[in-house]
Amino acid sequence: MKRQLLVGLLALGMGLAAQAAQITGSITFAGTVSLNTSSAGTATAVVASGWHATDNTGSPTVLSASGDFAGLTGSATTFTAAQWNFNSGAVSSFWSVGGFTFNLTSSAIFSQGGFPAGVVVNGIGTISKTGFDTTVGTWSFSTQDPSAGSPATFSFSAATGAVPDGGSTVALLGFALVGMGALRRTMRMAK
Repeated sequence: MKRQLLVGLLALGMGLAAQAAQITGSITFAGTVSLNTSSAGTATAVVASGWHATDNTGSPTVLSASGDFAGLTGSATTFTAAQWNFNSGAVSSFWSVGGFTFNLTSSAIFSQGGFPAGVVVNGIGTISKTGFDTTVGTWSFSTQDPSAGSPATFSFSAATGAVPDGGSTVALLGFALVGMGALRRTMRMAK
């Protein structure tokens, strides 16, 4: 009886431990960027150390934030100092603010050109912070001509989503329910 109770409690504990503390919400940054060409319609990269605040001094700032990012509006954000090619692979620590770090997985130009000339880049990556599980995030970067300043003004927005876990959480929940059923049956038989 004690062994079955222990198995049931262990299964229940594993089911509870499988609950994830995902990062939720959205965050938007604003500032200026230095591009590798004179027009957003032909640019392929933000040059090294090319991220600035809207007034071209300091770092870009959080324009709006919700969910777990709430309270970060107005905070200075550190963007990677390396050149960022719009069609890229992984970039570690692409941006960080308030203990959150975004690691870029991949990015690609979604649209470019037009009048006024502009570029939209979309991508995916992971966002992490101590106390949370690493969470998948999608994002979009945009800038256009004529710029609202020199260098060109940009907007970067990101939103998080749940990380697929391949069904392990459901399996652990199933084990917990089976253990509880066995415990219930054993307790009935003991009466």
